[in-house]
Amino acid sequence: MADEPTTRRRFLQLAGTGSIVAAAGCTSRPDDSGSEGGQNGGQNGDQSKTIKYLSDRGDSKQVINQIISEFEKNHDYTVEVTYTSKGKSTDEQLQKMKAAGNPPDVVFDTSADAYRYHRNGNLAPVSNAVQGTGLPDPVNVGGESYFAATMVEPLMGWYRNDLYQENPTTWEKWTSEAKRISEQEGIKGYVVQSGQTNNADTQITQYHWQNDVNLYSGPSDDIKITIDKGDNRKRAVETYKWIKQMAEYSPNGAGWEWGDAIAALQQENAAAIMSVGGLPILTIASNRPDLVEKLSPTPFPVPSSKKQDKWWAYMEGHVVWKNGKATEGAKKFVDFFSKSDKFMDFVLSAPLFQFPPTKKMLGSDAVKNNETIKQHTDVLDLVRNNWDAFTSILATGKNGQPNIVAADAYGQQVFGQSSEQMLVGGKSPEQTVDWVAKKLQGLQG
Repeated sequence: MADEPTTRRRFLQLAGTGSIVAAAGCTSRPDDSGSEGGQNGGQNGDQSKTIKYLSDRGDSKQVINQIISEFEKNHDYTVEVTYTSKGKSTDEQLQKMKAAGNPPDVVFDTSADAYRYHRNGNLAPVSNAVQGTGLPDPVNVGGESYFAATMVEPLMGWYRNDLYQENPTTWEKWTSEAKRISEQEGIKGYVVQSGQTNNADTQITQYHWQNDVNLYSGPSDDIKITIDKGDNRKRAVETYKWIKQMAEYSPNGAGWEWGDAIAALQQENAAAIMSVGGLPILTIASNRPDLVEKLSPTPFPVPSSKKQDKWWAYMEGHVVWKNGKATEGAKKFVDFFSKSDKFMDFVLSAPLFQFPPTKKMLGSDAVKNNETIKQHTDVLDLVRNNWDAFTSILATGKNGQPNIVAADAYGQQVFGQSSEQMLVGGKSPEQTVDWVAKKLQGLQG
């Protein structure tokens, strides 16, 4: 993927503090088709009793270290964890370790990345940590599980409740309200993003889902591109027309990532954005606490005749690198982590942004009693009430089977690029559908 950016996850510096929030599971990663590793690493029994763990969740270091300490007390392994430095993703370190023939044994990553890694022959199964536990199993191939989810991070929007008279909900109301605010309040009513960024890609994909556009069809081994076929094409054109209309009431969002949209909201350059979880208010609270009470959460806009039935939620967790030197120990560690009594402490180390991976856990006392969540019960209600609609971009094959075309398309932010082709490049909505269909077809091979 020569044109794929080299960062998987963007980080947002919280101005005025020393903390970093990892922005949602952004999966733009270099191709990992090489299976570099130590000779026979993990294939004929562990050669090392040291498990190398690579994670970008340094802000959760305290609870992770507690889990590691408990694991080491109960197992004949030590865990050597590498936290990427603040503001950095794991990519650079991962590539260095692979190039040195010394890859990590455990990597904290996303389900879409996990499926690509499996496709390229790099993962060992972690079925014991997943199957029979109630955890989601998004990367199940041939009956084996290759990804152990630790959290979900659903997309959601935030709007100024002092400027919007009510939550607009529908495309039609969002358009009229964004127009009114843009013309009367001296602030853009909405943010539409475009370009090869994760925020733009999620946004445009979700708009299509809101209008019941089936982008793909078929089982994992025979994915078809359907966005330009029959009624899907008609609905996709409608979607791009609405996006183009809403862009009239938006600042220029070309190339914007999560932090750019949040900054527009914080600086009162825009009255509504689509983002992920409570990331906007967690960020804004440290700089503009006065603004937080003026922000309300919202699902993505939906056409008046449609229902909210498909909602993008990032899923992040652990994978085990097949060619590490402590593969069996790594599997045990991932299993232990998922079952640890500190597991919920890890999830709630970033409340409102990270949510537990199961609905049962969502209803736990740990969630209900979390002080941050108690201050924003509207967010928890939104997540709870729409839980059954949550899905990932990976689960877009037949009956929710993993879809490598969708994973690769997200890795290259094809849908984000499509909005740029229209809003910056001047393509019509019809031409934009043709463009994106051609790009997706190029990933089928």
